[in-house]
Amino acid sequence: MTTPIHEISTELGPGGVLTVCLAGDFDMSVAGELSDALVRAARAPGVHRVVVDLRHTAFLDSHGIAGLLAGFEAARREGRGFRVTNAAGMVRQVLEITGLAEVFAG
Repeated sequence: MTTPIHEISTELGPGGVLTVCLAGDFDMSVAGELSDALVRAARAPGVHRVVVDLRHTAFLDSHGIAGLLAGFEAARREGRGFRVTNAAGMVRQVLEITGLAEVFAG
């Protein structure tokens, strides 16, 4: 199995909003990296809210969902907000089918 092409980047904005931009494919081969990145984001000093931008995410399987949930749970433990934005196409469908579109809309 080859590792899909993907990128995870972060930007801290005003008010302690940390935007995590995901680009490419997120499956089991990169699930650990995704989970670690989102948990680190949720625990970072000065962060009050994590916003995961899926605008450039082409593929997300159950392992990618698990990574998003790990970030969501870490943010909740830290008393911080967590939101997923800009999901489209198949990625949006996956979030809707799992019932997580509403959970991550907060």
